[in-house]
Amino acid sequence: MRTAGHIKRLFLLYRIFARRAGVRLLPRLAVFAWRRFALGRRVPLTVMMAVTCRCQCDCAHCSAAGLPDGGRELSTEEIKGAIRDARAVGAPKIGFTGGEPLLRADIAELTAYAFSLGLSVSIDTNGLLLDEARVRELKAAGISNLNVSLDSPDARRHDRLRGSPGCFDAALGAVKLCAGLDIPCVVSTYLTDRALAEGRLDALIVLARAAGATAVRALFPVYTGKLGDRKRSLLSAEHKRLFFKKYADPSFVYSESPLYDYAGGGMQCTAGKKISVYIGADGAVRSCYVSRASLGNVREGGLAAVLERCGYFARGSAAGLDCGAC
Repeated sequence: MRTAGHIKRLFLLYRIFARRAGVRLLPRLAVFAWRRFALGRRVPLTVMMAVTCRCQCDCAHCSAAGLPDGGRELSTEEIKGAIRDARAVGAPKIGFTGGEPLLRADIAELTAYAFSLGLSVSIDTNGLLLDEARVRELKAAGISNLNVSLDSPDARRHDRLRGSPGCFDAALGAVKLCAGLDIPCVVSTYLTDRALAEGRLDALIVLARAAGATAVRALFPVYTGKLGDRKRSLLSAEHKRLFFKKYADPSFVYSESPLYDYAGGGMQCTAGKKISVYIGADGAVRSCYVSRASLGNVREGGLAAVLERCGYFARGSAAGLDCGAC
């Protein structure tokens, strides 16, 4: 059964991240594997890039709210430089996030550039701007997958949590558009005790399947940003265990990472394992998006130089980890 689960998980990874990237991704995966496993360098699998802090929503659970943005957003050429750096380091995947990445007029150009370098490219979005024209543009640019946020299977609750009327219809419509145009699309949702107790996750999984989603990513609350002053946990340890026992499915439902979550039967932090690293909209490099500790800035010599200076790549090094934020 464990072997069958591993096979399903690998196939899910392929369907989400690798299928549209094609054979051009293979050399990048080989470089990553060689440097990380043969040479022992803690090369990140994914470089997450917040291309903007701007967003149309005002989400009640936003973890990025209040993080320092440092002022001026990276320009198109500066982001392309960071993408080249990520490839040079050995990372095979780029994830564009925000804010809302689709507010950048150059997002398709940036996607096409990363694709041209043989990288897998994903975008996290609220779906408000993901109409058919934009989906077709991103498909032509070489997007590997889109992650669309749906906080509830109920339209009114989702729109209230997002502070944006009509957001539910736009997000669900975006998932259906992606499915219709053969682009892998993951529905991202936040888990809470109430959502599980009231059967909302069950209903959302059914809704996602019906809309043609490739998978459901269930995110655990992070107590920073809008939730930074909260005294009471939104998700109990009991319900976390329930998620992995009842809902986690290596073929469709996962938590932060479909690659690592099931190994220990619980959520595995990709930042803690140095599987991902984060670049803010201002170029500041952090271990993850909720960390306030900057490792340096890509404007100061590039990503590789920043990570080398702080000893990030060294086996066993805790450089860059600021897990107190979680």
